[in-house]
Parts: sequence; C-alpha cells; structure tokens
Amino acid sequence: MEDFMPVLVVPGVSVETTFDVLPPLPAAAGIVGIVGIVDRPPSTRLVSVTRVAELQDICGPGTLASMPEAVAALSTGARELVISAVDGGNAATATLMNADEAPAVRLRARSRGAWANQLKVDVGTVTNAAGKAVRVSLRILQNDQEVERFDDLVVQPGQPMDLFSTVNEQSKFVVAVEPNFDGENPKEGEYPLGEQGSAAVEQKDAAGTVLMDIKLKPGVTDAGVIVRIAGEDDAITVEVLRNGARQEMFERLSMDPDSARHLPAVLAAQSRFVRAVPRSSLPAASRLPRATPTPVALAGGTSPNVAAYRAAIDLLADEPRIDLVMASFDPALASASVIQIHQALLAHALVASDAAAPRIAFGSVRAADADSLDAMRDHAAAVRNRRFVLVAPPGATGAVVGLISRINPEISPTFQTAQLLDIQPSHYRESELNVLLGPAVNLLVVQQRPGRGVIVLKGINTIGDQISVTRVADRCIRETKAISENFIGQLNSADAREALKQQLIATFTRLERSGALVPSTDGSDPAFIVDVYSTQQDFAQGIVRVDIAVRPVRAIDYVYATIRVKN
Repeated sequence: MEDFMPVLVVPGVSVETTFDVLPPLPAAAGIVGIVGIVDRPPSTRLVSVTRVAELQDICGPGTLASMPEAVAALSTGARELVISAVDGGNAATATLMNADEAPAVRLRARSRGAWANQLKVDVGTVTNAAGKAVRVSLRILQNDQEVERFDDLVVQPGQPMDLFSTVNEQSKFVVAVEPNFDGENPKEGEYPLGEQGSAAVEQKDAAGTVLMDIKLKPGVTDAGVIVRIAGEDDAITVEVLRNGARQEMFERLSMDPDSARHLPAVLAAQSRFVRAVPRSSLPAASRLPRATPTPVALAGGTSPNVAAYRAAIDLLADEPRIDLVMASFDPALASASVIQIHQALLAHALVASDAAAPRIAFGSVRAADADSLDAMRDHAAAVRNRRFVLVAPPGATGAVVGLISRINPEISPTFQTAQLLDIQPSHYRESELNVLLGPAVNLLVVQQRPGRGVIVLKGINTIGDQISVTRVADRCIRETKAISENFIGQLNSADAREALKQQLIATFTRLERSGALVPSTDGSDPAFIVDVYSTQQDFAQGIVRVDIAVRPVRAIDYVYATIRVKN
C-alpha cells in the first residue's frame, strides 16, 4: 500500500492530523411554508419572515389583508414563515365622484385578488355655513364591518391631512390615486429649481399638464439645484445636482403609491435637498368626493387560477427546513378549486417527504361547507392522507398552524388552547362531532368546551392518526439525513460506520430523554433500534445501509375509568 505521508530527509517527527465528522445541529421544527397573494412581490422566489411587522415591510402592507392566515400564524406562535408569492389576478377598484359627477378619487386594493371585492368605502362630508363640503371622512368596510377610518381629510397636496397622502401612508387595504393621473409618468428632462426653489414637472406625452412639483426642502437655500428625471413606470431615475455636481441619485422609482419605491415618498424620506409634491388635476373647488348615500363597493378583483397556486407551491421545495405548509386564498373560492389547491399542497408534501424533507399540509373547510357534513366528508376524502390536516372552522388554518408550530413535535395539539383571533370557533353538536372526529371524516375541530375554553378537540390528520406522531417521525427523518450526509465521501471503513451509528444513537437517545421516543409499555422493546452495516456488494458499490426503528410517543386521547362502589 502506497504511503502518502510526507517523507522526512532530515531526522525529525511528522505528525498527520485527522478530524472526526462533526454531528449536525438538531433539526429545526415549526418552519411554515405558505403560498398566497402579496402586496409587493419580492425579488427572490422565497422570502422568510418572523414577525408581522417584518411581513408588512418586506411584502407590503396590503399583504396583511390578502394573507390573513400568515398574520394569524405569526400572531399565534409560528417561528418562521417562508412565503411563496402567487402570480396573477387583478386588483379591485372603486371610483368616488365629486359634486360635479366627475371622478375625484380612485381607490385601488393594495393586493390583487377577489378578496377585495368584499371591501366598501363610505364617504361622509363636513360642510361650511354655505353648505359646501370642506372636509371628508372615509370609512373602509370589510364584510360590512369597519376596518379603517380617516377623518377630516382635505385634498391639498403637501398638507398634513391631504386625502391621498394620508390614505397611501396609513391604509393597509387600499391606495388612493388621482383618476386622471393613474399610471402616468413624469416627463423626462432637467428641472432647475431656480430662485423660487420649485419646478413644475409635466405629465409625459401630455404637454401643459403638470403632474407634480419638485421643491427644495425647508432649510435648503442653495439656488443652484437641478433635478434630472429619466425613465418610466418602475424604472424612473431622479438625480439631484448642485452647481453641476451630482449630490444624490435615486433609482427604480415609481409613481405607483403602492410601490415601496414611490417617488414622492422616497424623496421625502431620503433626499437631503428636494421633495416631490403631486398636483391635482381638478380645480380646488371640485377635488373633494361627495358623500355617499350607501357605501360604494370595490369591484373587479380577480384571484389567480389554480395553476398559479401550483407553481407557487412547487417553489416551496427549494426550502428543505419547512415542515408545515398551507395556502392563503380567497374564502369565496369554489369548492372544486379549494380542493385542487389542497391536493396540490398534499402532493407537494408527499414529494418533499420522499426527498427526506418531510412536511404536513394544512387547510380548512370552506365557509359554505361548514354546516354540511356531506360536503366536509367529500373534502376530507379528497385529501385523505397522513400528511394532510383538514381544519374547522373555516379560516382557522393560520391559527392552528401557529399553535402547532410553537409546540414541540412530540406535544399533541389535542385539548391545547387555540387563539382564533377574529374567527368564531365551531359550534357542532355532539352527534355531528361523532361523525367529524370519527373514521369517516377525521377533522381537526377547534371548538369551545366548557371549563377548557377554545381548544383543539382532537389533533388528528385525515386518516385519524395523531399529528404529533407524524411530526416526531419527520424529525427522525431529518436528523438521520443530516447526520448521514456528513459521512458522504468518508472511507467506508468499520470505524466510519461505527461513528455514523454512534451519532445516530446519540441523537435518538436525546429524543428519548426529551420524551419524543418511548419504549413499549411493558418495557420489553426499546424506544429505538439502530443498525449500520455494509455487505460486500454494498462495499464495492460505495453503499452503507442504516436500519432504524423508532417508537414515537402518543398522547392520551381517551381515559376509561372503572369505579367499584364497595359496601
């Protein structure tokens, strides 16, 4: 056998150092993958968030309205959300008219989707002694419940209570745009601010129509400032020059008030020299919308199709840490489409599990089906699998996923308190629960129980097995994969195989001591068995085989008591 150790010429000592394979960190749990419509699609295929504020900053404030399940999951304990944005669909809009029957304000839902067709806007006015409207109030309603209110608004660009700037800065549901300026771009060119410290920027391809004013910020007195504007749509560039030298440059700006790169907002927040003040296309006396006798509904919102959801679900395969998956979609979606999306989630979970990145899919029954045992039975049958959990009441998926995410995998959600936030718990009778929790449906029902509060009645998947058992098994899979991958490329020797076996034993011993794995009730069978070996043929092919048997702990679902009354 050839020796590759360095050969000494001068008498001395040569020492070769070898390092053992380090064990990996314990596998993460409670990582939730979710697909849905976001306000501002991120530049990356997947984006991770850990707080609601982070979700709003990265994906836009409208995401809080279009993905309520994401908000519920984070609010109830989800450790991390991995978001895959769904493409397609249109945003709902509503146009508010002024006293002259001309369009004054256009409200557009921040996020695409049919969810915004549930929104309405109610306008009230404050009049002066002559009966002329001088201020307005806007109420945003969702399902006829007030969710936002803005009082004492005016239409005076640049003023603190300007309707457009107030709504665009504060609303999580809609943005307000000038109907005549919606989607328009500024004219390219150079704009000297001059002695007045202001320059009018015209609308592109509309000579004589002023879109906005560029003004020096208060305290800036230098008259040698020139603003150069180039580009259009979401690629507008603004350069600020002083005495011929560039001082600032802002790229990828947009005139869309829902954009994180909205030109006036970016200049107001980041520029040291200038600000942009949008103009109104209407005379001052005609800018305010008139009072509405009844709330005006937003309309025209359409949701992405099932194929778009499937494409977003497929992207979740890029993140192997995910162990829980769900989808957020329009609650009015047809039953057939909901079931198809849930089946796509289940198929994704099965494929990922085969790739040693196991995960459990969650979904809830439709609101229209919540009172029909037959409809829920059909829904459960369509997704019947160990890796799918069907939840009631409708819309409670996020809260249930948040609950399961925050507890250890070996802990069953059965009888755990669930925070449903604004969702009402189920109200099924005992006879109905006998069907829903039984072998025909196997629903995870969240319902109020006297003395316990709002709880998960039984934490099961659609085949009736405990969710915690699957989660513990999934954890064993992840730990085994992580440990085994570290030995790829090592020599297939008895020492290497023994090292692999000992790392596996150490990991499963840790799981046993934490209570995730248990021996048989009579103590005759251990909590786990590990065997690592390689036959002569395996050795020739570079194969090491690992045989493992584990017994996940099970929660107590039923207690049968026998009482003997003695004389």
